[in-house]
Amino acid sequence: MRLIAPMLAMAGTLPDTTAERPWSFEMKYDGCRILASVDGGHEPVLWTRNMNVVTPSYPEIGEALTTAFGGRGRIVLDGELVALDQGKPSFGLLQRRMGVARATKPLQKRIPVTFLPFDVLALEGEDLTKASYLDRRAQLAELDLIIQDVGGLPITVTPFWENQSSKIMLNAAKSAGMEGILAKRSTSIYLPGQRSRAWIKHAIRTRSSVLVIGFVGSSRSVAALILGAYDTEGRLVQIGSVSSGLTTSMRRQLRDEFRPLERPSSPLTDPSAAAETLPGVQWLDARLVVDVAYRAYSAGGLRHPSLQGRRYDVDDRSVRVEDL
Repeated sequence: MRLIAPMLAMAGTLPDTTAERPWSFEMKYDGCRILASVDGGHEPVLWTRNMNVVTPSYPEIGEALTTAFGGRGRIVLDGELVALDQGKPSFGLLQRRMGVARATKPLQKRIPVTFLPFDVLALEGEDLTKASYLDRRAQLAELDLIIQDVGGLPITVTPFWENQSSKIMLNAAKSAGMEGILAKRSTSIYLPGQRSRAWIKHAIRTRSSVLVIGFVGSSRSVAALILGAYDTEGRLVQIGSVSSGLTTSMRRQLRDEFRPLERPSSPLTDPSAAAETLPGVQWLDARLVVDVAYRAYSAGGLRHPSLQGRRYDVDDRSVRVEDL
């Protein structure tokens, strides 16, 4: 079965909608991007933005999709997977599921997840990627009626708002405690695997995926992480360091994960650009991805960063400075 690569948004200022350039808006949820395929003649398949199949990690979602749509032709959905804490998405809670290859029934019960579809890319075998955003949303609304008729499934189609003021949407997201806003051109088609300005993301609390390229610590624990990302020319550059947010258990866990990645020299494209302010750095191959929250990013690096956790669903080569 062919897996479809997700379309990606560009970071930027939210646009104002006009008659000539209409925009629609969605809330940005604090979760993990997941695409899902369900076909009456085959087992459901879930995969991440870096094309890793994770169906056994979230079996309850596959079962729910089969219950809702198993008697139909192939349906492909794009959405966000979240773990809810008092009704709000919690990435920290979701992390306890993301690293698990096969989720047991007790784990599913202890940390339930919910799939939030926001797009439909294929419907009963028909390719919808060339249809407009609003046309795809209309088809998704029809699927939502089926989900609601079944009832009790861990699937909730996300709402969207047409031709709304970006200022109103941003204030609504802040009031709801959401991660940010996504603006999508109402006439845009779906571009698999491409990053497009037809989709613009705007974070309220700036949070990004970055690479760990080194650390300061001991043989048993980590004191601080050295962070990096790829610039527009594909060069690995240093973007700062972080120690805030490292829990005791995380310090030990990361130290174990770092061992096979250790290297004798800097992985930076220009090793002379390595920071001199953190002596005793142990450099690493730039493979491990983490999320950090921060106030701003400038030439001096990330300001007031705080580690949020590991990312298992983000490809290391997709971590870019331009997304900060």
